[in-house]
Amino acid sequence: MLKAPKFWYQKKDTYLSNTLYPLSLLFRFGTKIRNTFSRKYVTKLPVICIGNIVVGGAGKTPVALKLGTLLKQKGYNPHFVSKGYGGIENNNTLVKSWHSPQSVGDESLLLSEIAPTWIGRDRNNSFKLAKQHGADCIILDDGFQNPTLQKDFSIIVINGEQGFGNKRVIPSGPLRESISRGISRANLIIVIGEIALDVKKKIPKTLPLIHADFKISKENKIYKNQKITAFAGIAYPEKFYNSLIEQGAILERKISYPDHHIFDENDMLNLAETANLTKSILVTTKKDFVRIPKSYRSLVTTLNGEIEFEDENLLIEILSNLLENKINNISA
Repeated sequence: MLKAPKFWYQKKDTYLSNTLYPLSLLFRFGTKIRNTFSRKYVTKLPVICIGNIVVGGAGKTPVALKLGTLLKQKGYNPHFVSKGYGGIENNNTLVKSWHSPQSVGDESLLLSEIAPTWIGRDRNNSFKLAKQHGADCIILDDGFQNPTLQKDFSIIVINGEQGFGNKRVIPSGPLRESISRGISRANLIIVIGEIALDVKKKIPKTLPLIHADFKISKENKIYKNQKITAFAGIAYPEKFYNSLIEQGAILERKISYPDHHIFDENDMLNLAETANLTKSILVTTKKDFVRIPKSYRSLVTTLNGEIEFEDENLLIEILSNLLENKINNISA
């Protein structure tokens, strides 16, 4: 997997973004053609889609994990549906504890710790399998831009620190589609962290917006004044590094890998050597931890935490009303 180009998140135009702009127009045209001729499969289960407008790194999976937990607490039986990005398994599969990130992807392993998780290229078939196995609702992790997938309620997740980058569509920028088109199809916006003014201006006042933050678990207080070699293979690692700094950690090294990078023995030996030379400890994200060979996991600790919503009651009320209406219409 490749790292996001730095020019994507520069506020001013660059030579590269301008040069690639014609390709962005072609990408948008291709998307329009696909949307025009695609057919949507309809399932009887209510589908809550967690998506974003930028390529990776906005915080979809942490939000999906939290929503799954909240819905279970309310008595629902949600199943996650994911493409299994980063894994080699294309067939529709229920993720089990013995699966590896190489086979089903790292995100699906984390989701499966909360609720049954289905992966596979044909996500419409995953919808059917989820229903057959007792799901009463589906949380779709990603798939917002896929016109063949049913979405009863679409949530766009925005990383406040990251924003929309240079506001251009790939490959000229990080956007999967134009901001206006994406937001026009959303039912709710969740902003993680402080929202920048230029981002806030893009969100209509009529669209519900809930603020959220990634709260670090109390056990991570040990990182205060600790020398740390921090490493991550995620789309936007600066958020992770900044979280450590906010905890009072002393970052001796920041080592970034491509998104969804599968760590091998050489990676771990190099990291261990760096930590030894700097007299620091190795710290990564929970998402990266599942991609580390099990024999080396004892060398690494993780920065654990979860999403907390500023107005959790409002979010639960919105989703509960949606699910009850859909379930009642199915039963009628």
